[in-house]
Parts: sequence; C-alpha cells; structure tokens
Amino acid sequence: MVSLIVEASNGVCSIACFDNETVLAEKNFVCSNNLSAVILEEIDNCLKEADKKKTDLTEIISSEGPGSYTAIRVVAAVCKTLSYTLNIRLKKVSSLKLQALLEFDSNKLLVPFIDARRGNVFGAVYKNEEGKLVEVLEEGYYSLEEINNFLSSQSDEFVYISKDIEKLNDSLLEGSKNNDMVRAANVFKIYDSLEDVDCYNMKPQYLRKTEAERELENDKNK
Repeated sequence: MVSLIVEASNGVCSIACFDNETVLAEKNFVCSNNLSAVILEEIDNCLKEADKKKTDLTEIISSEGPGSYTAIRVVAAVCKTLSYTLNIRLKKVSSLKLQALLEFDSNKLLVPFIDARRGNVFGAVYKNEEGKLVEVLEEGYYSLEEINNFLSSQSDEFVYISKDIEKLNDSLLEGSKNNDMVRAANVFKIYDSLEDVDCYNMKPQYLRKTEAERELENDKNK
C-alpha cells in the first residue's frame, strides 16, 4: 500500500510518500505564492525521490485544517482531484493532530495550536493513551486565555506545539514548548484512526466563519 499525504495549514507545506510504516520520501518547505502549482510540483518531486509513479499510489491523505483558509482549500482541491482521477481512496486528517504527532511519544498533554489572530487560536488538547491520540479538549476556535485556563485546571504536565510559539510566547504559560515544523510523514503513527471520505463531499475544517461570511452575517443583522 503506497500512500501520499499533503499538509499546508500553517505556512509550512509537508508532503510525504510512505509504504505502510516506511517513509519513502518527504518534502517539507515554507509555503509560497502560487501554492497549488508548487504543491503539484513537489508531489512529483516526492514521488520521483520515492521511485514511484502516481499510478502506484493506493490512497491520498489530505490535511483538512484548520489553518490558513487559502492553504487548506488548495490542499483539499489537490487531494480530491488526485483521488478522483486516479480512482483511489481519500482519507483525511486534522492539521492539529499532525502537529501533536511531533510529541506523540510524550506522556504530557499535547497542545497544538495555530495563531488565528487577535489573541485567538485554532487549538486542541490531546493525550497519548496506549498509542492513540485521545482528545482531552476538542478541536476548536479558542482564545489563548481559554486554552490556558483549561491547562491550569489539569493536573498533568503539558507541551505547547506550534510554529507560532515565538510569536505568542508572552501569552503562554510556563511549560514545555515545541516549535518544530510539522512533518506529514508522522501520520502513520495514527494511521488506523484515519477516516475515509468521499472525494466529492470532503470539505475543509475551518472551525470559524471566513471574514466575508462574518461581514455578510453582520450586514443581515443590521
């Protein structure tokens, strides 16, 4: 079984090709303009490095967000198109879970988050229980204060996991921190929990309304 995963929710794009638990090749880089074309090019580069062709793939795994609206839409579109044209399975995975996997072997609470501006984040709290990521605080759109209050109410130690730690460090509690770049290849650690989705109906997980949707709603309420 040869899988391809694509993630680009928070300014970093990570693409990996793996066969069961063996990572054949991976590409990790900072997102740039013309993301769709760049992702397609890097998919080709990744497959070439893995010595595989698109027709060798048996499934596509798409990061579903949350994160950058543009990036998660692009990733979803690319993955859905590949799934459809190659007639292979499509699975999805949360971008927050992919971040949490950077500390998967830790016995601490795992606190991945993505800056959503104005003191807010997309975040969740997980715990590794017998090799499974268990949601302690469900994925959502929170203020950092809400996340911190929740962590303060827990007896377990915790580790923040985010590329945005340096940016928001003054608002974080004292504790362990990991600001490494996300690695999509880590997904094999929770592969058995991934959900199959219909390539026609898969939708990005935004967790909040877009600015345009909020403005439209405000106009209707005036």
